[in-house]
Order: sequence, then C-alpha cells, then structure tokens
Amino acid sequence: MSAAPAHRTAGAAGAARHEIRLVRAGQVRPFLPAVADVGGQVFTRPPWCEPYPSARGVAARLLADSRRPGFVLAIAVDGDSEDEVCGFAYGVSCSRLATLTCGQPHDDFTLRELGVLPHCRGRGLGAALHDSVLAMKGDGPAWLTTHSAATTALGLYRRRGWRSVMLYEQAGATRLIMRRPPSWPASHREGRT
Repeated sequence: MSAAPAHRTAGAAGAARHEIRLVRAGQVRPFLPAVADVGGQVFTRPPWCEPYPSARGVAARLLADSRRPGFVLAIAVDGDSEDEVCGFAYGVSCSRLATLTCGQPHDDFTLRELGVLPHCRGRGLGAALHDSVLAMKGDGPAWLTTHSAATTALGLYRRRGWRSVMLYEQAGATRLIMRRPPSWPASHREGRT
C-alpha cells in the first residue's frame, strides 16, 4: 500500500511510532479493508453502538465519497508494521451540513469520519489525522457531525476550534453538528498546537 507521507508521530518511550499518510482519491481501494476493520472496532463501541456490518460500512461510504470534489483521506499506519492501519480520517468539499444549518454552503468542507483503533488511542493520532485532513481543505468553514455523547471526540474537536451548532435526530440517536470557522489559527491548520 502506497501513499504520500504527511508526518510521523512519536510515541512515548517504548510505544509504537506512527506515520500519517495522505491518500489520493484514486488510491483508496487498497486501504478499504483496513478502514472497514477500524470502523468495525471503533463504531461498534459506545456511544455509537452500531451493528458490526454497519460500522464496517464506513469503507463503502469512503469509496463513494472519494469521487466527490475536495476528497481528502489521511491514514495512520504503524511505524513498525506498515501493514497495520491504526486510524483514518477523511472529508469532502461542499457541505450538506451547511445547508441544514445556515443556508447555502460556500467553499465549505465536511470532516466525514475519524476513527482510531482502541489500542492506538492516547498517542495523538486522532489529532494528527484531524489536522492532516483539515490542512488540505480550502479556506471556507468546516463542518462535522458526531454523536452527542462522544466525549473524547468532542474534546478533540473543541480543542481544535469546533463549536456546536445544533442537535438533530438521526437513526434514533442524537447527533451534534459542529462548525469550525475559516479564521481558525493557521498554526492549527498546519498541524502545530
């Protein structure tokens, strides 16, 4: 599996190192099984509690979205075993969420999915994946939706400048739409904190 390196994250003493790679739209297919595996391990847990087949369906959504304008995929691979994908994040231009909340989108971007394997958490991978994807978007605002009880994800998003916009019901669960303004500091857009 080949992709353009974005940057490396160093773990604590004795911890694995990870590399964040950006994947072009035409190169996503080799990564789909690994994305499905991450989805199956992440989105079946609370608060999402999706059925296993549905959680693995993130790979099919990613493939469909790879055909949309502004598609960006970042993957985290284990630095010691380049075959293990530990997490991923992706997004696309033109936000349906902008239309739901404030009218017409203009140069908007949607962070569609972000997931990190449970045994790889606590190493900054979620933040690195987030920052890698958002660094590639245009200058407009960014949008996302997440589970309203996803406290770890909400903490990451709030530290990265996201603000709650509205709650809505989807598939029997309360979801939260968040927005990050285009004026968020460049130091965060470039992955520096």
